[in-house]
Amino acid sequence: MNSSLKKLRKKYVVTASIIVFAVIFIMIIVINLLMRITYQNEENMIENTIKQAAVSHIDQPYTEHFELCDAEKTEAGEYIIPRSVRDISSITVYGKISCRDKSAIWYSAGGGLLFETTTKYTKKMVYKDYTFNKDTMNVSIDFNNYDIVKYGYSTVSVSEEDITGDYFLVSDTWWKNSSTIPDGTDENVSLSISAIDICYKENRTISASSGQLVSHISFSDIFDENIPEILNNTGAFYLITDNKNQLVSVNDGNLTEAVTNSDAKDYISRIISSDKDSGKMDKDGFIYSYRVCSCGDMNLIIFINDNFIDKAARKLLWITLTIGILFWVILFILIFIVSGYVIKPVAKSMEQQKQFISNASHELKTPITVISTTIDIIGNKKGEDCWTEGIREQAKKMQHLVSELLDLSRLLEVHTARKNFTENDISRIVSNSLLYFECMFFETEKILNQYVEEDIKLQCDETKISQLVGILVDNALKYSDDKSEIRFTLTRENDNAVMRCSNICSDISSADVSRLFERFYRSDNDRIHEQEGFGLGLSIAQAITELHGGTIKAECIDKTITFTVTLPVK
Repeated sequence: MNSSLKKLRKKYVVTASIIVFAVIFIMIIVINLLMRITYQNEENMIENTIKQAAVSHIDQPYTEHFELCDAEKTEAGEYIIPRSVRDISSITVYGKISCRDKSAIWYSAGGGLLFETTTKYTKKMVYKDYTFNKDTMNVSIDFNNYDIVKYGYSTVSVSEEDITGDYFLVSDTWWKNSSTIPDGTDENVSLSISAIDICYKENRTISASSGQLVSHISFSDIFDENIPEILNNTGAFYLITDNKNQLVSVNDGNLTEAVTNSDAKDYISRIISSDKDSGKMDKDGFIYSYRVCSCGDMNLIIFINDNFIDKAARKLLWITLTIGILFWVILFILIFIVSGYVIKPVAKSMEQQKQFISNASHELKTPITVISTTIDIIGNKKGEDCWTEGIREQAKKMQHLVSELLDLSRLLEVHTARKNFTENDISRIVSNSLLYFECMFFETEKILNQYVEEDIKLQCDETKISQLVGILVDNALKYSDDKSEIRFTLTRENDNAVMRCSNICSDISSADVSRLFERFYRSDNDRIHEQEGFGLGLSIAQAITELHGGTIKAECIDKTITFTVTLPVK
């Protein structure tokens, strides 16, 4: 009884735990999918924000940044910048000045920004000069007017209409002096020009510079320092190329380190070779998703760092998994506790059923004995006929049923039933039990194929093991096909004694196999139903097996049914 209740409780706990686990698992999947969708929507918003800003800035750039190392040079070593100073409000020159002479109180150096003018059909290069003093990092030159410009060593004035060139030049160092050499050229002073910023008077189009010097900008240039919050959540930048896939502009976005022209060109080359308008790319150990968008004659390539989204998604997954597992463990404990209360009515019902079976069996035993004795007396006095024979036959059946019920009732009393356990040679018990059935095999024209491994010892009740063997063999004799073979084996496998009884039964079905150990179960099959019995034999076999701490199972493969009994030797 305790074994059945334990199985019932285990089944309840396992089933409830699986259902709870499935519900929690589905919730975790749904939550993570929803968050993935949210992250994807956020990424789309970032992409759209960048795209709108980039498209507007293509037609409305106010500032550009150029690294001079990428610019072409004239034969005189001046950097060529393909921009007309007519459109320019100011130019900021970035450089580094230093002096090897540490005793110098001050030092300075400078050059000029040259542009082409035409006056009275004469072309000449005029310039505005720039000067770097000690500790100066950049110098801004105003181009809003041209009243004071220089030509050679003279100061001249030109009008905007006189400016004809569509470029200007950034010279290298023209002069350098210091407190040590104020009027000459101090070779201890050095000045290196690295970059320039151009601030335009009004809107202009980047496409005019297509295929020439690459400009550099950032989100701050586009949004006037009011960068949308959504762009601060993840790293992003974009590139602009012309219709020949030549790099035109780089927007460093919100990256801490600027994207170099060589890196940008490498990214463009990889995208072109992949022949895809979208995908993923590695940059500095981070994964960026990219998308190529067409903007008139230009192409916009947006890069968005996926690591933030992936990191957030992984973090959410671990959090939900941890909470889910913790929640499942708590519910499992609660289910286990509740299961004890749930099976109490079942335990009470089973106890009452067991008591009823025991009481009914004992109560029925006396009247059946009286009936049997009375019919024997009637037969002796008045002679035997079909009526007395029928009553006697039914009384025997009732006696057999009561005997089986009593056996089952006693087996359910585990502590009482195990009092008769002693160490026995189960090999001898099985061999003797099989010997009893030899005449029955002969009468039914069936063959017994047996193999019993010797010297298998087991703590058991010898009578019950013999009864178990008898039930299995008797069951095989009753329900096997005519003139078929029945195979019975006893072997030692690891620390278990394993009995197997196999026979061919053409009328068996999978539905029958699943219910064979139910009490009073009889198959609806006509041929099987013709066999005598009450459907208690295999229930008793199961009770005997469980009494000895073992398991019994039935399998049906290709109409061959096999009962396997596993009994622990230790």
